[in-house]
Amino acid sequence: MFFMVRAHGKAQSNPVLDLLRDMEDTITDQPAGTFDVSEYAAAFLFDANGEGVLATLAGFRDRYGEHFGDLPNLEHGEWVEETAVPVGCFVFHKSARDRTGTIDDHLAPMARKAWPARYAEAERFVDDNREDGDKVSGSEAERLKAIVTVTGQFEHPGDPMSVIIGRAGLPSEQFVASPTSRELADFFGRIPWNDA
Repeated sequence: MFFMVRAHGKAQSNPVLDLLRDMEDTITDQPAGTFDVSEYAAAFLFDANGEGVLATLAGFRDRYGEHFGDLPNLEHGEWVEETAVPVGCFVFHKSARDRTGTIDDHLAPMARKAWPARYAEAERFVDDNREDGDKVSGSEAERLKAIVTVTGQFEHPGDPMSVIIGRAGLPSEQFVASPTSRELADFFGRIPWNDA
């Protein structure tokens, strides 16, 4: 079972830690036979943004090391098992050479391939109409989010980007062809469950 929690940013660790503690209390303090979950693994997905992969992982160690235990060997796309529970961290970044960036650096090319004409017009619309003070002008990630969202409005009017790239939106072939999607699937496929 996968349970996804949106944390609203890397620095928002306190609510996540509270949730983890509550979940652990539920697992360990349950009356016998009332709760079928006996273990969990914690996967964290972050954007590297401008700080990069190494700084993102260092920040994660600082915020979560006390809860999970020693995390010096934590690397992008890998799992650490010497902790209280298996912990993994996946950091979206542009490429092996450019370790800054966001998930949007991968979603935008996928949308461009799926809907080339609409993507080009959405890009033109966003770039021609944004102004310096607009949030969409604040970062490349915000700009790409806007372009992908505008591109998808023809099939999903009024829907957010999550719908446009979700099951009803971006064709699955784009995810299959994406090296980052395959890397993320591999990461989740290697969760080190205790099979005893």
